[in-house]
Parts: sequence; structure tokens; C-alpha cells
Amino acid sequence: MSATDDKHDQPRRFKTEDEPTPQKEPVPVAEAEEANSSFDIEESDEEYVDKTKVMPDESFDYVVPEETFQQHLHRKHRSPHKGNTKAATKEELEEAEEGYIFTSHKGKRKHKHKHKHRKWRHMRPWKKILIIVVCVILLLSIVSAATFLIFNTIGRNAMHNYDDLGIETPDTDENGNGITRIDSSGRVITYDGVSYEFNEDVVSVTFIGIDDGTGDDEGLRMADAIYTFAIDTKTGKVTILGISRDTMADVDVYSSEGKYIDTQNMQTAYSYAFTSPDVTGGDNTRKTISRLFYGLPLKYHFAIDMNALITLNDSIGGVTLTSSITFTSPIDGRTITEGETVTLHGKEAEYYVRHRDTEKLDSNNDRMKRQQEYIKAFMSSIIPAARKDTSVVMDLYNKIKVNSETNLKLPEITYLSSTALTKLRQARDIEYVSLTGKITEGEHAELNVSNETLMRTMLDIFYKPLADVPDTTSPTNQPTPKPKD
Repeated sequence: MSATDDKHDQPRRFKTEDEPTPQKEPVPVAEAEEANSSFDIEESDEEYVDKTKVMPDESFDYVVPEETFQQHLHRKHRSPHKGNTKAATKEELEEAEEGYIFTSHKGKRKHKHKHKHRKWRHMRPWKKILIIVVCVILLLSIVSAATFLIFNTIGRNAMHNYDDLGIETPDTDENGNGITRIDSSGRVITYDGVSYEFNEDVVSVTFIGIDDGTGDDEGLRMADAIYTFAIDTKTGKVTILGISRDTMADVDVYSSEGKYIDTQNMQTAYSYAFTSPDVTGGDNTRKTISRLFYGLPLKYHFAIDMNALITLNDSIGGVTLTSSITFTSPIDGRTITEGETVTLHGKEAEYYVRHRDTEKLDSNNDRMKRQQEYIKAFMSSIIPAARKDTSVVMDLYNKIKVNSETNLKLPEITYLSSTALTKLRQARDIEYVSLTGKITEGEHAELNVSNETLMRTMLDIFYKPLADVPDTTSPTNQPTPKPKD
């Protein structure tokens, strides 16, 4: 049976061993030069003139790397090579630096030409995956850093905006010391012969511990613990001002329907119980404290209930301190004695900061001392942990936000936490101040704070002394002159 050619339907002819292999007809030099003169890298390859067997003295149109040369021979490489091509030697590749060398037939000039390789298509899968993972991580890092910077900037601008400063002070304190507002806003105040300027580097947040009332106040949500954290973002000084729940202040009172009734002088604790559709308990308590300090701009608050306190406590593995009282653990019934070093968990932490002897008129003062002990111990644990991992603060916030109420937004939280961690070296550098006064017995225990105490506390924390009073200001609130003898 004879073989046939499918295409031409002719008998297939087999080559004998002695028959020479037919050679392709070489392209004339003139045509090659004409093709080279109109060479375009974007032009598709329509025809090839390949010479796999060349003489030593033959000239070449292209000198390419070995891998490219092999692809070229097997027609797996799309390129506009239309002239004689050979694999480059090591010396030729070093001379080319990258790509390949185009050489005219006359050998008078050489042009370095960048060659496009399809490396990604031929790359091994694990290399592709590694590159993708690295790119994603870099992208996420860039986005995260950019987001942090944006939030930090927005938070800084918001917390340091004191354009609406409007402090109204009395003319004198109880001892006759003159109080002069040098400008109408109260930005510069002269008190007892010393001039002070409002410190715009200080930012503050009032933290409020919420508790349910008992007895006649059952069902009311009360501000049981009030602490204003003030941070000097320039010097790093941190002051925690404790304000007793018994402090008498002017509180805005709303009806059960949320309608404003009037402002009454009462315990600060009640301020959280009165709300309206537009005023939360935290808003009302913060406003009450601001009014107590003559309109001091306290713009932010963070209120938490006891469930949030327990969550915070247990999220850091408990708080270790030296107990200042003897009490029975509500968890396992063991006795924790005064002076014993103990790690408080869950309900133990709640009892330690909440318990007081209601039979004693000043029982809240004793409780505030324990609360400060607890805050110091808590800060000693959280600061080192947050320095190692800045996400700790946001993780804690996410855990307690269900049991909290605040007007702080993410930018302010970002700026506040980053500033505190950057500026505050260690927990023992925090200064604790308690607003003191005279306790009397009325319907409840009443703590009355003098103007002298309020002025000195406000000026020490939120103002800075001036060497000279600005000449551009004029007195708007002069002290009452003392009568002459």
C-alpha cells in the first residue's frame, strides 16, 4: 500500500539517508536591510528568517539570550525578529545589560534594545502566590497607615478646637481674692495676683461610671463615679480629676417625656438621670461639670456601666492591687483582708470600686480612694500592653461599646489613645486630684466646693501661668475693691 498526501492527494515521498536536507533560500541582504530600517517593536511577527546553522564569519541582525533564542527556534516566542538571530555569549549579554543587541549587517553600529519577556505567564504558581500575598500585605499596610494618619489628624483638629471658649467667673472668691477675666472669653485670667492663659494643648474626656439608684431613687440611672482625664499633648502631663457624686451643682432637669423643666442645684449624681431626645445622660453630666467650673469647655464624655467595668477588668486578666479594705469575695466566698495583694476578677472588681457604707456621711470619699487605687492598677496593666500592641485600646473599646455611651468618635479615640501612649511614659507619672469641699447632711450627703478650690483646680489643670499679661487685652470683669480702713 502506498502512502498518500492528505492535502494534495499525491503519493507521499520518503527521503533516503543519502539525500541531502533541503536548505531554505537565504534572504538577500538588501531585503534584510530594508526590513531592519522599518523595524517596529509593536509590529506582529508575520514571517521569520531563521538560520540555525551559521558560518563563523556570518553577521547577525539579533543577538538574544539563550532562552529567547530557543523559544525563537521553536516558534514559541512572538517577536519582530526578521533577520539572522543567534544566542548571545556571556560577554555580549554583559555588554547589552538587559534585552538584546541589534547589529546591522555592515557591523558599523549597535543599538541596545529592551526586550519584552512574558515572565509572569511562565512563572511557577508558588512564586505568583508569594508575590500576590506580599503585594496585598503592603497594600493593607499602606491603607492602614494612611487611615491612621487621617483619623489622627481629624481627631486632633476636633479636640483642640476651642473657638467657642466662654468662661464666666465670679469677681472674687470667699477670701476676697480678686478674679479678673482679662478678655471677654476668659482665655486669660488674673487670680490672686497671677495671670493665667487657657492651655489649648490640653484635651480632656470625662469618664462616668453609671449605677442604678436604690431606695427612693430605684430605677434611676445615676452618675456614681466621675473622673475627668486631662492630657497635655505638648508636655505629656496627665491629670485625673475625681469629682464626688455628692458634689452640689446646677443640673438641667427634664420631664419623663424629655421636656426641659428648669435648672436645679442638686447632687451631681442625678445629672445622668435627666435626659431628653437631644441630651443623653452623659451630655447632661458633662454639662453639669462644665457649669461647675464656670463654663470650662469639657467637650467629651465616656459613660460605662458595671458590666463594661467587669469586661474591661477581665479582658486584661484581672487587676492586681493591695486591698485597702477587708471584704468577702462575691465569687468564691474567701476573705480578702486589708493590706493583702490580690488580683481582682469579675464581681470582685465591681465590689471593690462600688461598695460603700451608706451609714457614714463621707462614705463616698472612702470609695473614691479605692477607685483611684483601682484606676492606678488598671493603668499600670493597660499602658505596657498597649505600647506593645496599639490595637489593644480599640479591642477593649469594641468589647464595651455595647455597655457604654459616648460622644467620642473614631478619630478622637485614635488621636487620644495614640497621644496618651506616645506622651505618657508610665502609669505612676499620672497625677490624681480630688475636688474637695465641705460635706453637710441634707436630704442626702452634700459636698459644697468653694470658688477658691474651683478656681485653683481649674487653673492648675487647664491653664498655664503667664510672665506678662498681654497688652492688647482690656479688663472686662474687675475685682471688687476692698474697703479702706
